[in-house]
Amino acid sequence: MVKDKLILKLLDELDKQKPKYTKLQKYYNGEHDILYGKAKLDKTRSDERAFFNYCRKTVQNYTGYLLGKPVNYTSKSNDKSFIDEIEKYYSYWEKEHNINLKQQTEIFGHAYEVSYINQDGQFQSTIFNPLEMIAMNDGSVDQNISVAVRKYELEYDENKYVDVWDHTHFTTYLLEGRSLKIINQKNHFFSRCPVMEVDNNDVKKSAFADIIPIIDMYNKIQSTAANEIIDHRQAYLVVENAKLTQEEAEKMKENGILLVPPGSKVYWATKNSNGAFVKDMLKDWQDEIYIQTNQVNLNENFQSNTSGVSIRLKLQELENISAIKEAIFEKALKKRLKLFCEWLDKAKNQQYDWRDVSVTFSRNVPVDEASIATMVRDLQGILPNEELISWLPRVTNPSASIEKLNEETDDMDLDSIGLDNNE
Repeated sequence: MVKDKLILKLLDELDKQKPKYTKLQKYYNGEHDILYGKAKLDKTRSDERAFFNYCRKTVQNYTGYLLGKPVNYTSKSNDKSFIDEIEKYYSYWEKEHNINLKQQTEIFGHAYEVSYINQDGQFQSTIFNPLEMIAMNDGSVDQNISVAVRKYELEYDENKYVDVWDHTHFTTYLLEGRSLKIINQKNHFFSRCPVMEVDNNDVKKSAFADIIPIIDMYNKIQSTAANEIIDHRQAYLVVENAKLTQEEAEKMKENGILLVPPGSKVYWATKNSNGAFVKDMLKDWQDEIYIQTNQVNLNENFQSNTSGVSIRLKLQELENISAIKEAIFEKALKKRLKLFCEWLDKAKNQQYDWRDVSVTFSRNVPVDEASIATMVRDLQGILPNEELISWLPRVTNPSASIEKLNEETDDMDLDSIGLDNNE
């Protein structure tokens, strides 16, 4: 059982890190600094605030590119029963879960996955972000988590609660100041702590942390330009040979009329603003956002008939960074499979080796399906059929597809000799 002193120490560290992660969450939600800056001193001037949520766009692009199509599981030993079990117990929750998990890692730089047995007695996983959870690893080379602590509140409840996972127990505490009171404690199902940390990259950095200053600058330039247009600040009204107080001028501006004595001269002094310069500068900042995030602005320089290969060439930098993310995420999926196999062994008396499974990711980009089909057909007899079929973008379960094909082939053979399945 974890000592209270260690739990409180982890909670202190959780609170210390909260400002950093809160800012990332706010920027992803569209709560940018420009919206909360000081109001203009001159209340007669417009003070509109514009923001452009490239943070959310970056996260969605990374997640959709890597996981827009479900991952495929194949057995190295051609054990179809194992793949069937994965499909059976993963199918109703895994796709959405993987997407949500990846989004959290992109936002915060890392996130936590907790495996558990749901109310139906089946294996499942859930996600917590570093705003509410912190973990400590066991110091081994594998850096497995030995203790995980989650702090949270319930709706319409003023109390604060703490959940703690270790290698044997799941414990819920009531947090009162600096004291912890056990509410519930039980042995969890697994042989080790069922909490896993999933990193976004090798430095646990948010996908958009580096571009926040650029986004702030972009927001300010756009807002300033918009306010100048709204207030007609490109031109100033000049009144010659008329004595006007500030109050009289403001009243005329408010009413939209001018009352000046005979002989006065009224005209506009136009501001010589370089619109092209502002436009070019905004374009430079926008380009820098895409450069810093290794993405491509697909709204530019793309023809409707651009091939999938051409698009992938333009996405080469995104592909490079996605390959790193894929390796990290694949490791997380394998750790989840390890816990899943443990559940199958204890709950269903079915023994499988999680290392027998290969995980295949399919990029969510336009592809030349005809070329892939031709390549799959040409490689028959050279590579295993299940592996070849996994290359087809519309196939999510290669082993099931092969099994259905075999059944259809058997039925056709029976029909050809005048038999049916009941004979």
